[in-house]
Amino acid sequence: MKGLLNVIVMAALWLPMAGFANDTAPDAPQDYAWGMHLESEGASPFWQIALPTPVYEQTVWPDLRDIRVFNSKGEAVPFALTPQRQPQRAPQPVALKVFPLDIKHVKQEGQNSLTVKMPGGTEVHLAGDDVTRISQSFLLTLPDGLKTPLPVAQLRLNWPKLPQNWQAKVDLFYSDNLKEWYGLSEDSPLMELTAGNDQLKLNTLSSRVTLSEENYRYLLLTVYDAPQPLTLQSVEALAPADDFSNAYVYLPAHKASGTASEAVYSWANPQPLAGLAIAPGNESPVLPVEIEYRQRTDDAWQPLTKTVLYRINDAQSEPTLLNGEQVQAIRVKGINANWGNTPPEVQGLRASQALVFIPQDTGPFMLAWGNKAAKPQAMALDMVIPEKLRGQYTLDSLPVATEADTVTLGGEARLTAVDPAERRSQWMTMLIWGVLVIGVLALLGVAYRLWREVKTKA
Repeated sequence: MKGLLNVIVMAALWLPMAGFANDTAPDAPQDYAWGMHLESEGASPFWQIALPTPVYEQTVWPDLRDIRVFNSKGEAVPFALTPQRQPQRAPQPVALKVFPLDIKHVKQEGQNSLTVKMPGGTEVHLAGDDVTRISQSFLLTLPDGLKTPLPVAQLRLNWPKLPQNWQAKVDLFYSDNLKEWYGLSEDSPLMELTAGNDQLKLNTLSSRVTLSEENYRYLLLTVYDAPQPLTLQSVEALAPADDFSNAYVYLPAHKASGTASEAVYSWANPQPLAGLAIAPGNESPVLPVEIEYRQRTDDAWQPLTKTVLYRINDAQSEPTLLNGEQVQAIRVKGINANWGNTPPEVQGLRASQALVFIPQDTGPFMLAWGNKAAKPQAMALDMVIPEKLRGQYTLDSLPVATEADTVTLGGEARLTAVDPAERRSQWMTMLIWGVLVIGVLALLGVAYRLWREVKTKA
């Protein structure tokens, strides 16, 4: 019994030392589930690559700690992760063609009406007491030669300097045939005011519409409550301002379960999402929905938002914004609505990361990912590119390593791997329980021997 206890004690002393040796062992490609060869032609002290979509989908850790770059000898090289940023693009104005229209006020059978005569002779009739307030009308069309659809977020009206304060309101309509018109905005204010040295000019109109040769190509602008006629020099269409300060990668969600009015979508691992892009199916182009989410598989559902999903012609609902919240799954419920056999399409927007590495030793180099036992190893960008060299070596000027073939390294078993410290802790726990069990058995053995001796003497 004493010899067995000595063996247990020696094992308890040896195994932590073996665990420490494993803890300090360098990373190797086989420690990671998958890899991708990188082609880098030419000489450069730094290389970069935009992380491919499978890396975000297959890494175990949301903070991307299980990413490495190895050289041809299987040695890890220094690298940094930094958000991909693109310059903000200002909307470029497109001048629309402007046609002042003839309008005629009439009163028939005690009702006020207005006739607007379009080019080509088509007439539009408006009726009601408010039409008496309308003084002018303008037809706006696409410029000649524009073949691509034109998203319009705003209209900017330009007129010559007015001799006195002026303000009015406008209604805006759109059409594809000059006959049927649909309201786009109403009671939008226009003004140009002067008070001493202060000036205020409001000459933009909100206009969420896409103009194109095939669909809606006409806008009708009616001016009312104006103190004097307005002379339009030009009308410019402004596209939506796209904020490219952050680049995003779109991660499709897997539809886990669902009915005609409720569906659950998930990602393999929690993702820190900047937003959710959800589009309705073809059978239901407009869907009021309620969205819930959870951060991990066993978490309770939490409410996120209620919104309307739509996809009509070239217009589509905006992404639901998140603030880098970790999301493992979302649940979409129709509000008094269902989508039949075509459920919504769900994609997660995640901030795209660029990886910058120092090509130590020789290539080809390999990007590897997928290891639950990995520790963070990415450095700050200043530790890879010294600050004094940042003016010479920027992300815009660094050469880009080309993605080649993807290979299986350690396989999916690495997705549940245990790090050495946790493995050592598990061994220590097992050893402690083993010592306790053997100690109890030893005490029982001693007690049994004492009982036998007492019984023999008796």
